[in-house]
Amino acid sequence: MRKYLKSDPLPWLTDGENPAVTYLTHKEFSHAADPDDLYNTLIASSLTAYFRNNSSGNVLGDSKNFDLFHSGSVWFFLLAAESGYDSRTDFVKATADYICGESQLPDGGFSFNWRPPVSVGCRTGDMIKGMIKAVINDERTDAGLSWIIKNQRHDGGWLHCPFRGAPDVMKLIFIKKPGIGHLDDPDVKIPSCPVATCSCMSALIESKNNNYSDAITRAGVFLTSLDLSGKSGKCRTRCGLSIDPMKPGYPVMSQFDLISVLQLLTATGLSDSSMGGELFNHVMRFQGSEGRWHSLNTNQGMLPEKKGESRWVTLNAIRMIKAVSDKENQLENA
Repeated sequence: MRKYLKSDPLPWLTDGENPAVTYLTHKEFSHAADPDDLYNTLIASSLTAYFRNNSSGNVLGDSKNFDLFHSGSVWFFLLAAESGYDSRTDFVKATADYICGESQLPDGGFSFNWRPPVSVGCRTGDMIKGMIKAVINDERTDAGLSWIIKNQRHDGGWLHCPFRGAPDVMKLIFIKKPGIGHLDDPDVKIPSCPVATCSCMSALIESKNNNYSDAITRAGVFLTSLDLSGKSGKCRTRCGLSIDPMKPGYPVMSQFDLISVLQLLTATGLSDSSMGGELFNHVMRFQGSEGRWHSLNTNQGMLPEKKGESRWVTLNAIRMIKAVSDKENQLENA
């Protein structure tokens, strides 16, 4: 991995300035560290106090408007899971239980906060990935994974989006009613959503279930068909969510960037495709002399960060580089 880095970023990532990044870097890159000691240090950090200050009855975020970006219970749960918290911590389990009770449907999918409830591709993928990361593996995650497999589309991606444009978005905002866009799933003329695809594919990969390998590969092939620059319009979302994949950021909810796409392609063995190579070179151009990356993507759903070097984005970049390096080593040793 060192051949791709201009300098070693690990001392900076583990300096304690960002408790979550310090914990995750030690956990993922330091085999000598004791996992329980690391987790206890995270629990004792100021980040835990931040989550507790943004909770009520152990349920994180705004539970009444649970689907809001940056303030709702779903956002805070996904952020906690990304930060390394798991079901050993009370607010993680309580928030997952609350969200599932409010929005998981009998078919296993998750709905936005509207009535009647309708399962949504991106939300289902995000929640199942977050629950698995938080070590919540039960009948709810099984049902969610089954929903994801059942709703994979002809092109390898996912859609199941009740929005058909701005009018449906307004219905959600003002009267909490879904549109009928999810009925378009069988229409092969309508391409899948890149955001929903990244979310659902991430959940399948996180499950580490080999039974999903074919579905993951199909999803990876779909991603390689996208124009991530958006010049041909192949990277748009039907809900109108702003995405700018070519700028690095840290995706938390219904978002992705070039680094996260490369992680997904690496999991399918497609990181050495022409698209994978182009994306990898693009990521490396963002690397600073200290082996660090800036956060340049502040679109809704990305982790909000001040301009400058980002420990979160740097951590994600070295995760991706390690995954690519491991694949290269496997090919060399084959």
